[in-house]
Amino acid sequence: MRRSVFIWAAVALAVILGLAGCNFGSTGGSLTLDEAIQAGVQATLTKEAWLAGVESARKTAIAEEGDSSGTGESSGPLITPTPTQRPTLEPSLTPTLKPAAAHLQFPGTIKERVDTYLVDYNSSDYAEEGVTYGDSYKTNVLERPFTSEVMVYQGGIDIIRVNLKVSDTWTYAIIYLAENLPTTGTMKYGLELDLDENGRGDYHIQTSLPTSLEWTVNDVQVYEDLDNDVGGLSPMKIDPPDNSLNGYETLIFDSGEGEDPDLVWVRRNPDDPTSLQIAYKTDLIGLTGYMWSAWADDGLKAPEYRDYHDRISEESAGSPYPGSPLYPIKRVYSFDSTCRSYFGFTPTGNEPGLCP
Repeated sequence: MRRSVFIWAAVALAVILGLAGCNFGSTGGSLTLDEAIQAGVQATLTKEAWLAGVESARKTAIAEEGDSSGTGESSGPLITPTPTQRPTLEPSLTPTLKPAAAHLQFPGTIKERVDTYLVDYNSSDYAEEGVTYGDSYKTNVLERPFTSEVMVYQGGIDIIRVNLKVSDTWTYAIIYLAENLPTTGTMKYGLELDLDENGRGDYHIQTSLPTSLEWTVNDVQVYEDLDNDVGGLSPMKIDPPDNSLNGYETLIFDSGEGEDPDLVWVRRNPDDPTSLQIAYKTDLIGLTGYMWSAWADDGLKAPEYRDYHDRISEESAGSPYPGSPLYPIKRVYSFDSTCRSYFGFTPTGNEPGLCP
């Protein structure tokens, strides 16, 4: 089976490169291995047939988002709200957080005014072979839903689509996975929000695996990068490992503790067993434009190490590509992250990490 995948990969890359060579060719006219891989990833991610397949698989769930147990929201026009110690590998509550207070606002029925989405590579097709074709370590779009070394596939962290639904009070992110959301596990899921579209994440929202269909703030955190070092020297591009970087170093919300006890909530999607829903206050950012992406992590789970490719070399991280001298994946494992979509502005096309 693995040999057949190698043959398929060679044929597929040959076809893809024949179509995309004018965009990815090196100075001498031939492609390096890295350029070939990037061309193949780009073409795969943008294939209309693949996108149509994802659409078909999730059409009903995506069209029918919402629930009947919430408080609901105004159907009026959008208004612009007023925006409201470095952790260890096991981040702890910072002493400055206010104790949890009584909740005043709860996420209600999902009634979006603006709906945007992104799609991500589905690694289930070649899971039995212990390989994938959607990983781009150099550009910080990681497709690694496999355990370290032995390459056991983890469909419960393999993101295939994310919807962002924005309303006056709440913004909802619905993360769809290749397989059903696990009932137990140590994985975390979340979002990165880039407020100034420069490739450096500003907010890092994360949640442990939700176990209930009801909204909860338990095991939900929000980190902020106040010293602006996420992304290293060249945001969204790989840099030499730099241990002086501290990633998302400031914890501003933890399970209801913080300035706003209602800032972020999570639940299992009551309408689709393959997904979870994260709701955060729209005034965390406001309605000005920003970029956003999603991730799932059952490996390092270290906000202070982001971005991972700026802290861990490609050789140490390993690779999920068949035939790569770096295969299999090693230190950066059980992780999936998406490219970045946008909300509230028209991108120029030069924004770091922007989806194809």
